Amino acid sequence: MPSTTHGNARHFAAVAIFLYPALILLLATVDSIGLVLFALGGFWVLYRHGTEPAGRDEKLFYFAFSVFFLAALGTTLLGGIDNDGVKKLNKFLHLLLAVPAYLFLRRAGISLAALWYGLVGGAVVAAVTALIEVWGQPPGFRASGVTHPIIFGDLSLAMGVMSLAGLGWFASRSRWQIALPILAALCGLLASLLAHARGSWVAIPFLMLVFLWFARNHIPLRQRWTAVLLLAAVLLAAYLIPATGVKDTVERTVNNISGYFHSDIDAPIRETSIGTRFEMWQAAWQIFRENPLSGVGWGNYKEHAQLLVDTGVRNPSAADWGHPHNQFLSALANGGLIAFVAIVLLFAIPIKLFADVRRQGKDPVVSQLALAGILLLVAFVCFGLSEAIFERNLPVSFFTFYMAVLFAAVQIQRQTNRNTPAERRQTLSAIIIAQDETDRIEPCLQSVAGWADEVIVLDSGSTDNTVEIARRYTDKVFQTDWPGYGPQKQRALEKAGCDWVLSIDADERVTPELRHDIDAALGERPEYIAYRLPWAVVVYGKRLDFGRSARAPLRLFRREGAHFTDAQVHEHVVLPPGKTGILRGRLLHYTHRNYGHALQKSAKYAWLGGQKRFATGRWGGGLPGAALRSVLTFIQIYLFRLGFLDGAPGFVVAVTYAQGAFNKYAALWALRREARLNTRSRPH
Repeated sequence: MPSTTHGNARHFAAVAIFLYPALILLLATVDSIGLVLFALGGFWVLYRHGTEPAGRDEKLFYFAFSVFFLAALGTTLLGGIDNDGVKKLNKFLHLLLAVPAYLFLRRAGISLAALWYGLVGGAVVAAVTALIEVWGQPPGFRASGVTHPIIFGDLSLAMGVMSLAGLGWFASRSRWQIALPILAALCGLLASLLAHARGSWVAIPFLMLVFLWFARNHIPLRQRWTAVLLLAAVLLAAYLIPATGVKDTVERTVNNISGYFHSDIDAPIRETSIGTRFEMWQAAWQIFRENPLSGVGWGNYKEHAQLLVDTGVRNPSAADWGHPHNQFLSALANGGLIAFVAIVLLFAIPIKLFADVRRQGKDPVVSQLALAGILLLVAFVCFGLSEAIFERNLPVSFFTFYMAVLFAAVQIQRQTNRNTPAERRQTLSAIIIAQDETDRIEPCLQSVAGWADEVIVLDSGSTDNTVEIARRYTDKVFQTDWPGYGPQKQRALEKAGCDWVLSIDADERVTPELRHDIDAALGERPEYIAYRLPWAVVVYGKRLDFGRSARAPLRLFRREGAHFTDAQVHEHVVLPPGKTGILRGRLLHYTHRNYGHALQKSAKYAWLGGQKRFATGRWGGGLPGAALRSVLTFIQIYLFRLGFLDGAPGFVVAVTYAQGAFNKYAALWALRREARLNTRSRPH
């Protein structure tokens, strides 16, 4: 993209991010417009510049925001689609727009000032809008049918608490600006309290706990507790001041809940707001129990709830609405377990992505953005407990917009950090064991030579040019016999003389990103005694990010006190007491030269694994156990570890490992059978 065009896109993005929170609260139809414009920008980026290989985090983000819509679409088609179902799917379609919106923002760039000031302004405007609805509209205020005090109370709280994540950013601008996010959070708190937004009431304690927990390392103690104490003071004041009605609402809610479970089905308590919700929730649960796998299809809840009313199973209030005022129960009733799992993934995957960002990096800017994302997700989980939050245009657009913005901001900032050189203060030894690796060891050595302080290669009788190639890159090349993986790596470790050790195999390569992360981690005082390095297996011409690649073996550790186990295969490092961390950069693993090599390697590891289990007296379940482990291995790699996101190579790898699992336990069965036969054939 030319610089001028890129600059224009950045200015457009900054203005849109700054104005979006306020505009969606004032105009009836603009709640989706900003999201749609960003999505169109993403499609333009794809048209002009094509697609770039997506990283693992991006693939997970795309999956999370597409799986729920696809689940809703599939289950609705199975249940029979109608006009109401089409309207629901149209709302869920907003979630898909997160992908092109992210692509545009990732390329255009994001102004942190626009983001943080926009959240502050949006929280204030949303609070005012909610309170106008609560206290009555002034003449000429065209908000009738547009605003909903509970929804705007929820959104004001979400924006206010999200802005608290930027306390450090505001403090870096000037000390007085710390008041801005605190003011925004107070406005959100007041709006949600006075609008009697029960979802927000549930969210408030969780948001405060999450804020305190995740902000403890990046926001000064005084700032954290100032914000929390002020919010607590507002909560107490709102409860004690009669004019707010908060105390009356709390007492009425408690009484209604108590009365509901101690009254007859026809009692007036059943017709209260709480009673109506309980009736709808129980109806939704009953509908799910009758259709557990795929539900009844979105748009069909009210019809099935009415059947329960007509047959006398539920109170008439169970069919008052087209949804059960709970997004998770709505998913169960309308889409069954398929949709419920999908909506759990929609929340769980981004939470894990943002949590990993905070765990893997020390940059306060990235941590603030990730915390804002976590707070947004926690808020919407809580909102979803009392409202079908994604079945309304405004909340689903708001959620999708800010998820795209925050995820893009995190990725941009992380890339900026990667472009900043890091200085390693600890000495580093790279140890490599090898045998007949002529075709693979040179790229491995190139990835560490001139960067690690020493490179040690331990060869075990190569008959090709492995040793000659290794000596071009290091003078510490040794030749030994082959005692097994664990003992051989221990030999290499004993020859290392640096503070830290990086253990890699000849078929692995350290990426520039991983080198940067290692340099940054091994500063003056490393936080951990060891680090796990995320794998990225490269097979059949493709880098795999999931399945068996969804692992992070421990390969970087402090030398003192560490040793390898003596296992013949699948060895590991034994460490002294201490914490271990995980880095973000990938360790490329060229595990198979071709499919034939994959079969040979799988057979070798299966036989060694069977021998190891036989030596320790394992049973293994016989041939039925071998077959079961094969099936479970495939399910674990292809489904639970999301191997299907790696396409056809991911399927082949899952099948190969499933076959290896069967062979390993079949080998154990054969060894045990042979031992029994030998015992019987011996003369007594």
